[in-house]
Amino acid sequence: MAKTPIDWSPANWPRLLYRFLTSFKLATVILILMTVVTLLGTLGQVEHGLHSAKEKYFHSFFFTDKIFGIPVFLPGGLLLMLVLFTNMTLGALVKVRKRWKGAGLLISHFGMLMLLAGGFITWAFSTDGYMALYPGMTTNRVESYREWQLEVIPLSKEGVAEKAWIYPSELLDQIQSDEQRIIKTEALPFDVVINGYSRNATPIPVTAPMAASVTGREIDGYKLSPQKTSKEAEQNLPGCFVEFRPKDGTTPVEAILWAGSYRFDPKEKPMPFTFTVGDQLYGALLIKKSWTVPFELRLDEFVFERHPGVSMARNYESRVTRIEASEPDKALEIKMNEPMRHAGYTFFQESFGPSGSQPGDEMFSQFAVANNPADQWPLWALIINGIGLGIHFVIMLVNFTTRSRNKQAHAAIS
Repeated sequence: MAKTPIDWSPANWPRLLYRFLTSFKLATVILILMTVVTLLGTLGQVEHGLHSAKEKYFHSFFFTDKIFGIPVFLPGGLLLMLVLFTNMTLGALVKVRKRWKGAGLLISHFGMLMLLAGGFITWAFSTDGYMALYPGMTTNRVESYREWQLEVIPLSKEGVAEKAWIYPSELLDQIQSDEQRIIKTEALPFDVVINGYSRNATPIPVTAPMAASVTGREIDGYKLSPQKTSKEAEQNLPGCFVEFRPKDGTTPVEAILWAGSYRFDPKEKPMPFTFTVGDQLYGALLIKKSWTVPFELRLDEFVFERHPGVSMARNYESRVTRIEASEPDKALEIKMNEPMRHAGYTFFQESFGPSGSQPGDEMFSQFAVANNPADQWPLWALIINGIGLGIHFVIMLVNFTTRSRNKQAHAAIS
């Protein structure tokens, strides 16, 4: 029997698109491609690091990679999940005929769609950072692991910082190492000129032998040497040449700003480069992007236990007090496998410091802080899937038992 030819007229395009998006063949191809992307992303972590591999393979619409030395253009994980979500929604929930026998599978498909939607919400809306505290310290500020921003801060005569002017990390990362960018703002009496921005760099004295091979200007006896970016983005220390040009035409101020001058110990305040324009004192520095949570956390005690005879940690946990205006203070414990969840935030016991500390030294506790609206969606999706598959199993069992009894009754009558 000859097949009916496909109608490719424009009026039939919506129907053809619907058939394509709901086809089982499309779902099969998507699942195969997701397997390939997952394999490449897992292997890519060795070369690129976890964060970079995640951005390239799983948070992208398309990417290029080499397979057996041949460049291949592939769809990224984000595009594949969006297409799979559309395919399952239209094909499994809209197109399929609804019957009570398929109720379990229908419920399971809802669970899988919830899992995909949770992944998209996590990608689009989640934030992560860290909070480090010594015993007795209280804060509500969280810092980014890998995002840096340029801050210019008016200072009082006593050196106290006032409200800062911020050039965000999203714009800094767009600047190339050989690019000059002039930033004009009414908030400051000078223009900020960024002469190149290196995502990983180190300042070296001009007297060092390696300084001869470093291009770029010399400022106060130092040059800024760009370095290869680390595959672990958290280890990169950016730097840039900055010029502060007063709008009245007076002599500009030049500086090298380097993230390595930023103090990672929570007790030490960042040390800015200071300069004067007119009669006003200013400070400038590269500092990690930060934000606040809607409550404060006080570290009451940090419990750290080492393995006997070695410096390796056996166990560490934090006893904290959560402070917020609308509720009484609440004492809590945050352990390695027991995070604190509150107001949409999750605090994990992540690390400790300072590095090289010895028994008896005062130590700080570091928490990983995540704000993910879909934090519990994978758990709920698995529960829904389990319920759906359980219902499907019961329906199939009842159907099988009924058919067996009918066959036996028919055989007895015959």
